[in-house]
Amino acid sequence: MTKICVLTTVHHAYDGRIYHKQCKSLKKAGYEVTLLAPKPDKRIEDDGIDLIPIEKPKKEWKRFLHAFSVFKLAKETKADLYHFHDPELLPVGVLLRIFTRKPVIFDVHEHYPNAIMSKKYLKRWLKNPIRIAYELIEKMSLPILSGVIYTTEEVGERYQSYKNCKIENYPLPDMFTPTKKTSKNEDYLLYLGGITPIRGIEELIDGFAHTSKLQPQAKLIFVGSFESEAFEKKIREKIKANQLNDKVEFKGKVPYEQIEEHLSKASIGIIPYLPVPNHLVCLPNKLFEYMAAGVAVIASDFPHYRKVVDSSQSGLLVNPERPQSISKAMLELLENPVLTKEMGENGMEAFNLAYNWNSEEEKLFAFYKQLLGK
Repeated sequence: MTKICVLTTVHHAYDGRIYHKQCKSLKKAGYEVTLLAPKPDKRIEDDGIDLIPIEKPKKEWKRFLHAFSVFKLAKETKADLYHFHDPELLPVGVLLRIFTRKPVIFDVHEHYPNAIMSKKYLKRWLKNPIRIAYELIEKMSLPILSGVIYTTEEVGERYQSYKNCKIENYPLPDMFTPTKKTSKNEDYLLYLGGITPIRGIEELIDGFAHTSKLQPQAKLIFVGSFESEAFEKKIREKIKANQLNDKVEFKGKVPYEQIEEHLSKASIGIIPYLPVPNHLVCLPNKLFEYMAAGVAVIASDFPHYRKVVDSSQSGLLVNPERPQSISKAMLELLENPVLTKEMGENGMEAFNLAYNWNSEEEKLFAFYKQLLGK
């Protein structure tokens, strides 16, 4: 049996993209799968995937140093192919390729140079040197590696001179069963994902504050964790100042398999990301999760988002830097439940036809066979 070793030092062991999609798909296809990932609070024992837990560094700057300790663990799996998911693992990928002579894949989740420039915790004067250093490391590593997986054409532009495969992070179709789509609340607005400044949370709260005055029954629910305690304090103070304490609720981060429980109750899903460079070239998985669950979408008016939302007629586009624009879209959907339901159904249909993991799974299998010479 062909053995695969999947590596991440950053993402949760049961990450939706890495574990629930790629690892499970590979296992289903007959591969023996070992996953090296940060130690989870609770292990899943019945999926037939061998998890080797590792400690996750608490400091961002330690991630590159910690990555080298992963090399030995990965090499000891004696895998036939290695597949890593984090940019700090580039040196590990190079070492695995040199010392094992087995295929090694770099799975690119976003436009990393752009992402570096968007990091709030980095000092402004540090961003360019770190970006340049990363680009140099990547440029030196890629010719040694076997292949690159990426999402969106813009992200993939940087990898066209290497063996590559475009695989989008579309949701799993079996997460969204028809029996779960019947309990929608017309006044339930959902934000799904990490709660950070560059995702437009302050503008969203300001927009909802105006919406709430005209539609007092509306509720805004957040499912995800705050970036920091300082930002959480700032947002809660803004909510209190706008007298929204009984209309905004924070559920915290939930396991991937429980996301549908919250999606099934919502009628409107919101993606108010701000136009930082990385957001302009990537597609958030949350967009397709809203569509899969029959939730009408309010999303930032970026080219990638517009292409999906307009073609599927699944929602409204807004200027995320203007709370008035966000509020206008909220009010349009809250005041027109028939339109909201229709957009949700359109999104669900588009998801079933084109934007689900089944099509991407086949691309993954084909790329593996290409690299393994099968």
